[in-house]
Amino acid sequence: MTRTLLLLPLAILAACGAPRTNPVVDEPVACEVLDLANCRQSGDVVFGGQPTPATLQFLADHGYTTVVSTRGLTEVDWDERAAVESLGMRFVQIPMSNPVTGITDAQIAALDSVLQDPSGPVLLHCGSGNRVAGLWAAWLTEKRGVHPDTALRLATLAGMSGVRLVVEQRLAACKYC
Repeated sequence: MTRTLLLLPLAILAACGAPRTNPVVDEPVACEVLDLANCRQSGDVVFGGQPTPATLQFLADHGYTTVVSTRGLTEVDWDERAAVESLGMRFVQIPMSNPVTGITDAQIAALDSVLQDPSGPVLLHCGSGNRVAGLWAAWLTEKRGVHPDTALRLATLAGMSGVRLVVEQRLAACKYC
């Protein structure tokens, strides 16, 4: 009975949004992956611009399992999904407008479903790395409990630039922070 009484307050705190700790996240650092523009890496996640078919082959050859694109369906003039899947990797499309006018709960949930169980290294990309780094910042705060200031700093290191104001607005209104 004592054990149940001790666990109950913890369950209540968790359900009510108890303060989160600032989990450790590897700082993104510059990397080189063939011709991938603005390449940055944090742990098993690489951020960057649009990969070429040769870049996708390189990633597949080096054990990458998933490619996530935040580009819109009409932004790429070749079938990236088919190329990724032909190499045995999973392709996930999380379309974000360009320019970004907001980040949705659905976009964060989609990224969460990938990053919670990646099964191997992941490429997150858009046209330049900006949108995907901004989405990652929101995910870090809302799903991993990273303090918004830390998430913004990490996302800037990962390539976030022009989308920063949108991300700051999302995090300022964050119901999970």
